[in-house]
Amino acid sequence: MGALRQGDLSGALARYRGPLLPQSQAPGVEALRAELEEALRRAVLAQGEVESLFLLAERLGEDLGVWEALLERLPSQDPRLPIAQARVERLRREWGL
Repeated sequence: MGALRQGDLSGALARYRGPLLPQSQAPGVEALRAELEEALRRAVLAQGEVESLFLLAERLGEDLGVWEALLERLPSQDPRLPIAQARVERLRREWGL
């Protein structure tokens, strides 16, 4: 969170390897996990840069909003486009959208 608070989104994403202690159900850990993920999500979506979106989408895995934002911004020749399309389609089906 320190890098993000200092405005270093690239540094924050480089340090973020995925959900904080994903198996923990401790209330304090769950709160920190949610806070960190939401702060990163807001910052990446606001920036809208493709590389940041892809990195966060991969690390969050199931965040439809991030995958959709990535899909909107990927150029048609980008080799990641089929990955993003498939993920968005699957998540939309799972959410009943």
